[in-house]
Amino acid sequence: MIQRKQTLFLLVAAILGLVFWLSWPLFVIQALASALSLYTIFIYKKRPLQAKLCLVTILIHFAWYIALAVLIHQGKANQNLPIVACFPLIAAILCFMARKAILADERLVRAADRIR
Repeated sequence: MIQRKQTLFLLVAAILGLVFWLSWPLFVIQALASALSLYTIFIYKKRPLQAKLCLVTILIHFAWYIALAVLIHQGKANQNLPIVACFPLIAAILCFMARKAILADERLVRAADRIR
């Protein structure tokens, strides 16, 4: 649902993942994270699964940095990184904020169910 703030966080995280690419392995990791963020938006009726997928997306974003370090160590990537290399970190922070909002929604729904 577009009116939820976590949807906007996940959408921006998905867009940030596809704005740039430094090499093919890094692009594949970012494309996977972006696709998972977009999929997470559309399963809004399954909030616990949505929160778990946000956590997986965060881990994928950090895997991007591990892959980048490996590529730099092997000499296949330039050590002078452009400013857009911080986009996966920003996307991970947005996914964390989305997960926090999703869990807050789940607590709110559970509290409303207890009142009934």
